[in-house]
Amino acid sequence: MSSPNTAETDLSDEEVQRLAATLDRNADELRELLGMLTALQATAEDLAPEVRTAVRDNREPLRELRVAFEREETVVLLQQLGEHAEDLTDMLGLLEVADGLASDLTPELRRAVRENRDVLRRLRTAVENEDLVVLVERLGENADTLAETLDLLEATHGLAEDLLPELQDASGDLRPTIRQLRMVSAGFADATADQDFDPYELGANMGHILQFTNQLGDPELLNTVGPGLQAFADDDPDEVGLLGLLGALRDREVRRGIGRVVAFLRRVGAS
Repeated sequence: MSSPNTAETDLSDEEVQRLAATLDRNADELRELLGMLTALQATAEDLAPEVRTAVRDNREPLRELRVAFEREETVVLLQQLGEHAEDLTDMLGLLEVADGLASDLTPELRRAVRENRDVLRRLRTAVENEDLVVLVERLGENADTLAETLDLLEATHGLAEDLLPELQDASGDLRPTIRQLRMVSAGFADATADQDFDPYELGANMGHILQFTNQLGDPELLNTVGPGLQAFADDDPDEVGLLGLLGALRDREVRRGIGRVVAFLRRVGAS
């Protein structure tokens, strides 16, 4: 009785070291491959009963399908393939190009996966964190509110797009005025930089000034004071002595002016 033939391979120490270095360099990939093979084996073991059941349940349809292929349908299928031979050729060429592109990209993808392995691990840890589950649950609980908020944001975005040209035109027309107001504000800030004042008192004083300006703008006051101020802008009047002053007192307009001045001085003294 003959013994079975055995093939013995003698490896040198250098070849063994090179093989060990190669295995060490690709340890991560081999570990992932073994994990995938283990998962695939477990999946195959889980699917084997289902596959047997499916084959047993579909035995009759498979027999009918085989009979159909052996009949005229197969000839029709071959004719259709012949009619679309050019399209099939183009598709095969496209598949060949895609296969070549995939072959070219595979080293780059492997390098990218190897370089980003830590990032992917941290990302997986973050995904498996309980906070993400809580966030997803809250999003589910507030789905209606989130949908309404998204609708509101969409409407606001559409309104902003509609108003943007008008705002641009308005800003372009008001740009000189805005520039002047900015210069006025800068001058006010420089003038009050060294002074310590109460903002409330400043606002109250500005209100008083506005009220006083409103009183000064009264048409009756302007009609009364305006002609009198105009007298200071005219040419030098004639000198008036004591007798001229006594004679001017007989003028009704002069007496009215003196009365207004006396009333003004009385009110200033009483305040």
